[in-house]
Amino acid sequence: MTLSAPSYMSARRDHRSSLLRTIRDVALRPDLRAQLWLSLGRFFIRWHRPRTALRLYRRATSLDPHSPRLWRHHAAAAVRSGRLAEASLCYRTLVRLDPDNPRAHSRVAATYDLVGSQQAALQACRSALERFPDAACLHRQLGQILLNVGSVHRALRALERAAELSPRHGDTHYFVGLALRRAGRAEDARAALKRALSLRPDDPKLYYALGLCCEPGEVSGEAESSLLAGLAIEQVTADLAPPRWISPAR
Repeated sequence: MTLSAPSYMSARRDHRSSLLRTIRDVALRPDLRAQLWLSLGRFFIRWHRPRTALRLYRRATSLDPHSPRLWRHHAAAAVRSGRLAEASLCYRTLVRLDPDNPRAHSRVAATYDLVGSQQAALQACRSALERFPDAACLHRQLGQILLNVGSVHRALRALERAAELSPRHGDTHYFVGLALRRAGRAEDARAALKRALSLRPDDPKLYYALGLCCEPGEVSGEAESSLLAGLAIEQVTADLAPPRWISPAR
C-alpha cells in the first residue's frame, strides 16, 4: 500500500522522533553509554588498535564501575597495550566484583607474573586454588608461573592436573609439552604437542614448538614440516588481516 504524502511525512516525523529519543536515552543513561563505548572498543580491538580501545574502555568503566564485563574488557585491552599495572588493577577490581569467578583470579596471577612479581603470582594462584581446587584455569596458570621460575617438575604436575580437568584445552597441552621438553622427555613432549594440534590446528606456535622438540638429526623431516606449517599459517593469518590502508585512523 502506498502512503499519501501527508501520511508519509507523518511517518518520517515519527521515525525521526523515535530515533532522537533513542539517542537521548543513550546520552543520558550511563549504562547505555558504557555499552556504546564497549561496542566501539571491541571494534577497535578487531582492527588491532588496542590503545584506542583502551581509552574507550576507560570511559566505559568510569560510567559503569560495577560491571564485571566492562572491567574484563578493560583489563584485556590494557594487557594488549602493554599497560600491565593498569591491567593488574582492572583484574583485582574484577575479583572484587566477581569473587566466585576463578578465571578472574587466574588473570590477577597472570598479570603479577607478567610484571615480574612471581611470588605474588604464586600466592594469588595458591590462595585461589584453596577456594577453587578443581579450576583448570588456576592449575594451568600455576603451572605456567612455576615453569617461568624454573620449577619444571612442580609445573608439570600442575599442568597435568589442568589437562585432567580440561582435556580439550589446547593451550594446556601446549604447556604440558613445554614442561616435558624441559624435563628432557622429548618423545612425551611431542605427544602432548600433537594432542594440542589436534585441538588447535590453526595455531602456529604449536607447529614451532613441535619442530623444536625434534633433536638434531632426529625425525628431521617432521621438524622441518612442522616449522614450515607454522610459517604457512602465520602467512595466511597475515594475509587475512585488514589492510593498513583501510584501517581506522589511530
